[in-house]
Amino acid sequence: MIVTERRVLRGNRRIEVSERVPTLEEVSIPSFEAPVDSPFSWLRDMTAPLRDRMLVHGAVLIHGLPLDEPDRLAEARDALGIASHTPTEAFNNRSDFGNGILSPINWPADRIICPFQESSFNRTFPSVVLTACITPPDGDGQSHLSDTRRIADHLPEHLADRIRKSGWTMARSFHDRFGITWAEAFSVTDRAALEEVFEEAAIESEWLPNGSLYTVRHRPGVIHHPRTGEECWFNQIAFLNAGSLDPVEREIMVDTFGEYLPMNTFFGDGAPLSDEDLAEVQQAYDSVRVGVRWRRGDLLVTDNIIMAQGRSPFEGSPEFLIALGDD
Repeated sequence: MIVTERRVLRGNRRIEVSERVPTLEEVSIPSFEAPVDSPFSWLRDMTAPLRDRMLVHGAVLIHGLPLDEPDRLAEARDALGIASHTPTEAFNNRSDFGNGILSPINWPADRIICPFQESSFNRTFPSVVLTACITPPDGDGQSHLSDTRRIADHLPEHLADRIRKSGWTMARSFHDRFGITWAEAFSVTDRAALEEVFEEAAIESEWLPNGSLYTVRHRPGVIHHPRTGEECWFNQIAFLNAGSLDPVEREIMVDTFGEYLPMNTFFGDGAPLSDEDLAEVQQAYDSVRVGVRWRRGDLLVTDNIIMAQGRSPFEGSPEFLIALGDD
């Protein structure tokens, strides 16, 4: 890794920037070293260059910030001029530390998280995701980033065109005493309020005879970035598909819930994905994947449309905080 110094004109002042430039042997995202003195003032001064780099590369990594508690991440978010985003539907239970600061999605540390974009199954979603490393994982654990502008190029043409034209469908069921409840997912307490959420979010729903709630929504498979106009793969058709489950766990789920699995995805016309389709999509994410190795105090700022995020299995007791934002 080569470290270079350059000067950026910001207003009437020139700002010293220590930028880590990857060598040819490395595939990475731009990373920067925050100064020890006044790091949050530096963030405010560097907002425009950092945001410009994020639009080009999908993400930037900032080292050396004093990110040791939720309030510090909120301070970093505010310094970058990013507004807090409140999700309209939760994927699973996350710790809420207030002021828009959350824990990562609840997922076993010894399992891979396939790359995904926050709330891509919703009509509204954050445009920016900030991830703060409080305690890094042990060993080789790293986060994965996949550039969604390049996903379609790594898919068979017929599969990319099908999702481009018809979008995708997600079915989600809420069962008593299993997983997150519908009240927790949608932050409502009664069915009348829930129906209002469904109407605004374009979600179809059905109450099953056993009292479970079955929901279906159709979403576009790709969208165009509002600032760059670039086509971006924007869906969770692979991550949330039943075929991505461990085979033994999937068999148990099917035996227990039948067709009303907690989560499943389909093509936009309701047709199921084949194992080959699912493997092709997962391989496309892997083909454009880059790794992020964490240090204490790192802040990863990603464009939630351009970049999908996942991770390898983690060892140790890593701690991360998440801020979902709107720019």
